Amino acid sequence: MFAAGALVAVAAPPASAAPNVTFTSRADPLDMGWAEIVMYINGDRAGTGQWAGDPGDFGSSTGDTIIARDSASDGYGIQVTLDGSRVATTRGHNAPYTDRASGNLPEGSRHDMQVCVVKGSYSACGTVYGVKA
Repeated sequence: MFAAGALVAVAAPPASAAPNVTFTSRADPLDMGWAEIVMYINGDRAGTGQWAGDPGDFGSSTGDTIIARDSASDGYGIQVTLDGSRVATTRGHNAPYTDRASGNLPEGSRHDMQVCVVKGSYSACGTVYGVKA
């Protein structure tokens, strides 16, 4: 039992260090009509960012689609950006969660896709990948 007026101090946990985020990729060996980037956080698979140039790629019913898939309940989200403006994100959703963003692009046109791990104001982004519609 505590005495009246007693002060109890509780130490705050130390601020956590930024996670170790790594990226691996695989793509259409012929011409980047599809691409997949897998993200790992501290060695554990966190999710994927995908480009589906044609319907059927990665189970997409539409082509010209970016797909963000968060597969880990780790508090981080996956964000995929195409040309800096088209965004698919799992930010704010509990895993597992998938978001897609699509819209018709000129056939054969080239675009830049970037995949990031996000949480609040934190982001860790991989290389910009060139993809083809």
